[in-house]
Amino acid sequence: MQECMAMHWDDLRFFLTVARAASFSAAAKELGVNQSTVSRRLAALERRLGTLLVTRHATGHLLTPVGRDLAQAAEPIAAEIGAVLRQVEGRDAQLGGVLRVTCVEMMIDRFLAPHFARFCREHPGLALTLQASMRPLDLMRSEADVAIRVSESPPPPLVGRRLCDFALAVYGATSRQAGAPDLPRPDRLDWIGWADDAGNARVILDTFPSARIVHEVDGLVALSAMVREGAGISALPCYWADRDPGLSRLSGAFVPRGIGIWVLMHPEVRHAARVRAFVDMVTRALLANRAAFEGRLGGSTPG
Repeated sequence: MQECMAMHWDDLRFFLTVARAASFSAAAKELGVNQSTVSRRLAALERRLGTLLVTRHATGHLLTPVGRDLAQAAEPIAAEIGAVLRQVEGRDAQLGGVLRVTCVEMMIDRFLAPHFARFCREHPGLALTLQASMRPLDLMRSEADVAIRVSESPPPPLVGRRLCDFALAVYGATSRQAGAPDLPRPDRLDWIGWADDAGNARVILDTFPSARIVHEVDGLVALSAMVREGAGISALPCYWADRDPGLSRLSGAFVPRGIGIWVLMHPEVRHAARVRAFVDMVTRALLANRAAFEGRLGGSTPG
């Protein structure tokens, strides 16, 4: 029965359906294909095994002795595979197991954490693993099930949706006394940029080509803190900075290079219940606060 072990599950499934059915047409109906497909698949299997499994008659079919031996040996295998598949399907139909999500830390801190916590409370059988990083995790290698990313366009193999623009504006420190922008002298507005020339070009210089970047920071939290303390001005995400009383907006909102917020999934888990439920929850939360992410609310607080 080495040939049997070498067969694909689909080969075994077609053969066993034919073996159990009263006719090729009945097998085709059960498999949801046409009769010629069943006949063709069975003939291909017989060629690979080098033996006849079924003898065809006008009124039906009969298993050959080899066919009967194969069916008898294959039935326990099919039953075991079916049980495993039902178990897996049942598990994916439940909101349980481990859900791996990657999202930049700033978005978790200033917006998504309450939504994540509520989702976990509503589904106590689910274990959430958060990877708070800007590192581009490869969903195709199953490093995460869901990614919430700010991007111009994600890699094409991933499946997901662009939910909204991701707007920035220029911010400076707010004076604690006057409640107004506390800026350097008008003739020398120092900018705080990123420790990355490509990032500075994309986020600042494309929109403000005359900006004089004096200081550089490699993280958004640190960048916001430096602006808040009056070390300079910078471009910050509107949903993040508009709700910070220590920051005042100094420009209109803009969307550098058309970046947006994407919710992306690994194709193999997109239909799992836990993934669908989580993506639906995140999508509703982000769309409900679209105006904040697109910079249309000023100092309002997303929720």
